[in-house]
Amino acid sequence: MSDLSSIEKNKLENMFDMKTGYVLNWPEKNLFSNNTFKAFILDSTRINIYEKKYGNEGESKAKRLRSFWQQESNYIVGKLILDLLEFWKDEKSNNGLMVSLSEQSLFDECFQISQRLMQDGKAKDVDEFAAIKAHFNEEIAPAIIEQIELAKFIIWVAVAWFTDRKLFEKLLAKKNEGVNVQLIIIDDDINRNSGLKYEELETYKIPKIGTHENIMHNKFCIIDLKTVIHGSYNWTQKARFNKEAITIVDDRETVEKFADQFIQLKRTLIFL
Repeated sequence: MSDLSSIEKNKLENMFDMKTGYVLNWPEKNLFSNNTFKAFILDSTRINIYEKKYGNEGESKAKRLRSFWQQESNYIVGKLILDLLEFWKDEKSNNGLMVSLSEQSLFDECFQISQRLMQDGKAKDVDEFAAIKAHFNEEIAPAIIEQIELAKFIIWVAVAWFTDRKLFEKLLAKKNEGVNVQLIIIDDDINRNSGLKYEELETYKIPKIGTHENIMHNKFCIIDLKTVIHGSYNWTQKARFNKEAITIVDDRETVEKFADQFIQLKRTLIFL
């Protein structure tokens, strides 16, 4: 948990207009809806602030943010504060709003708070920020969707079976945004009868190989070469009701190993 003092919390609450239960609720403009608030914090920290544990004090955005400060580490809290400050500054500029001397003074104080938290937590918490996050059973599909929605550059998926239409549509939406989406699946009856139009994505189908009909049995997804999702979960409708587990890892060295495997899988098609 972060070690924000009561004085620091009060300054941050004033900075982010939290007294009414909102976050950055200006007279001229409410800067966050529930959806944009969730997306902003996901992008900043890769944490879903609408998880149940952050609603322990109430459902408002301000109460969830206070709970986040209480439960998360110095480094993560400091990074989010810094990103919110940058957002505040950009919105002031984009909307042609003057920054008063008192606002600038408070901004500077909050900036110093963010720097203290990040510096104090750096040695201990950077690894935590890139830690493995585990998800089980009904948590899995929403967790995968969150990561897909965060993608800005690439999504590479290698799963044996892919029949989940909702996940497929999320990938199509990202492709239409310009994200490089590639899919590797096995060429079998389950996938052939899924009803999904795999040709709408850059899809590679790997047949059974050898006398024992060995199959490609990987289950992983790479996001922007900085995050990998892997575990027991095939991207199927049936898997939503199974006892399954995935881990989400934010670690470049680990992700590069999965990226190497993805490329090797594509190369196997050359030699079939």
